[in-house]
Amino acid sequence: MIYHLLKQLVRLSLFFFFKKIVVSGKQHMLHDGPLIIVANHPNTLTDPLIIASLMKQQIGFLGNAGLFTNSFFGKFLEYFNVIPIFRKKDVNPGVTPNNNYSFSKCYEYLDKKGTILIFPEGSSYYELKLREIKTGTARIALSYNLLKDNDTNLKILPISLDYSDAIQFRSMVSVTIGEPIPVSTYKQDYLKNERKSVLELTGRIQTLLERNIPNTSNEEQEQFLLKSHKFYTTFNNPKSDLQLNPKQSLDVRAQISKSLRLLSKTNSELYKSTESKVHLFFNEIASEKLTPKFFTDKFLYKNKNVVCVSYFLKFLLLAPIYIFGLLTNYIPYILPSVLFNTSKLDIEYKASVQMIVGLFTFPLFYWLQLKLIGYYFNVEFWEILFLIIVFLIAGYIAMYYWVEVKGFKRVFHFYFFVKKDKKRSILKLRDEILTNIEIAKASLKN
Repeated sequence: MIYHLLKQLVRLSLFFFFKKIVVSGKQHMLHDGPLIIVANHPNTLTDPLIIASLMKQQIGFLGNAGLFTNSFFGKFLEYFNVIPIFRKKDVNPGVTPNNNYSFSKCYEYLDKKGTILIFPEGSSYYELKLREIKTGTARIALSYNLLKDNDTNLKILPISLDYSDAIQFRSMVSVTIGEPIPVSTYKQDYLKNERKSVLELTGRIQTLLERNIPNTSNEEQEQFLLKSHKFYTTFNNPKSDLQLNPKQSLDVRAQISKSLRLLSKTNSELYKSTESKVHLFFNEIASEKLTPKFFTDKFLYKNKNVVCVSYFLKFLLLAPIYIFGLLTNYIPYILPSVLFNTSKLDIEYKASVQMIVGLFTFPLFYWLQLKLIGYYFNVEFWEILFLIIVFLIAGYIAMYYWVEVKGFKRVFHFYFFVKKDKKRSILKLRDEILTNIEIAKASLKN
């Protein structure tokens, strides 16, 4: 009962926090067990919340044993079927982690046709790529299958999470559900060679998860990929812009990742030349606090007077709604960020903290405002519902208004303060990169 109530609250919170969550591969979803879900882990608490919100059945989780040090919180986690798993950092130095208890609890849960969510990377970091996964998932699955005389029908369901920005409010998420892996197909191999079978299943999981997310080797490559993606969707393929088509845009990012890896092997000189030009291009526009869209032909051919007047009229018309939205939404909006900044938690927790805290701050402050209105005016139930809707809409318009204000500051700076020589040099860089892209396309086809 409590689990399903919390799930609805989580779904509501995810709806408001993320601009869009795109789910692919729904035909592969399994709504009964025994089942093990495996996923990459870039976004701490948000990752399990997204996956749990998509599944019809109640889900158990493997969690770090360090979370169970507080007895009260440990009981809370047990209630929600969180099974502790011990890592080297969770035990004293020189002591080998013993997870026999954890494995037995997994077996019990799977025996009840339960579903367990495991993040096989073993930790969460804010990065695009899939880190090397641990063998624990394969060992749990194969050892459980071996314990049963008959086929358990245990399956492993891979789910790949790809965030446009894992820590940013109103970002996009692509959730790709892969084809389930029947564990029974590995049973005979496991009987013959346990270690080899575990490594094969682990490799299979790694391959399926990597298939739908970008793959980079280090932070430098990741930054190059992010900038290349932004450049490509701005100048070569505007229809796959992240705001217009998040699923297509994130798919394009994964394709660019593969192309860059191939280019670095087949034509390292072109790869390095393009990399240096892309970094220089973004450094140049960042120095002027601009975005790549200022150097698209579509924007450059616009009449600057018409652009400025349209912004002015928009600000004039929306100003009353913006002020109302600011008054009714600013405190509950800013409090989660303030709390995160004062908590000194790792950056991976930012989205989780903001989303969970926002789930409480917005209802609380809306309630306080409605109580204040009710103190002075006699309001009916339908009027309360209407006011809540008005608060929400005004909040979204206030966010849009502020984004547009910041956009206009950049537009004004571009038109009246950026020197013509600087614009020409950036445009020259743009054209050189576009030429390199065409050369790269041709070389990769051959």
